Amino acid sequence: STVKKGVRVLYASTNARRMGISVDITKAAELRNKYTLLEADPSMHLSESSKSSKLIAFVRHAEGIHNAAASEHEREFYSALFNSRVMWDAALTQTGADQCERLHSEIEKSGLNVDIILASPLTRTLQTAILSFNQTHPRTKIIAEEMCRERMEVYASEGRTPIRRLRALFPQVDFSRIKNDGDEWWSTRENDEQVGLRSLVFLDHLMQLPYQRIAVVTHSVFLQCLYREFRSSLPSEFYSQRQGFAAMRVVTASLTQ
Repeated sequence: STVKKGVRVLYASTNARRMGISVDITKAAELRNKYTLLEADPSMHLSESSKSSKLIAFVRHAEGIHNAAASEHEREFYSALFNSRVMWDAALTQTGADQCERLHSEIEKSGLNVDIILASPLTRTLQTAILSFNQTHPRTKIIAEEMCRERMEVYASEGRTPIRRLRALFPQVDFSRIKNDGDEWWSTRENDEQVGLRSLVFLDHLMQLPYQRIAVVTHSVFLQCLYREFRSSLPSEFYSQRQGFAAMRVVTASLTQ
């Protein structure tokens, strides 16, 4: 791993992978021109002949307690609460749960139908995935995926609860892709460029899955960094501002011609 000013930065290397960091971004830049993302309608039909194309619904989690604290108690939050254990792996607020109900209605009305749901393994993203999709997709598998976690920063809200605890809280979620019970990512720090590269590795993973219609429940900075990688093909509102709470944006992803 690379050390800068005493802080371990998330660069995947042989040593980093031994410490549990599983995303190798060393060759991610080569993926920048491999795929094209275009804005799409949720009900868009993908023909059987377009197996190399995907319809992906990107969802940001609903409001968490850390979001509410930063908004309602800004000075206290940024002076002390941001790295407090109280904010560790922040769960949804009641407002966040209500936002999920509205997203559920949007999903139902839009005609979106997905084959698989991938979610960042943080409490608020798992809650958002279940509350938003469970009624319309009760039999659709939800897989926890660390590659789409939020940018690793100093905020305790980005820390992950141990997997053994998450399995008890969310028995309907498949955690098999996460190999470490504890949060091996917590001591890492990333900048936006590194998150963008990680997002390309994640997209490449999505494109290899045997599913055409995919939902991803993740985080605002991760999404903004991903969209910036495709600013030549996506509308500017995708990357110029952060996606709203429990908001959904749908794209098609295909190999660049």
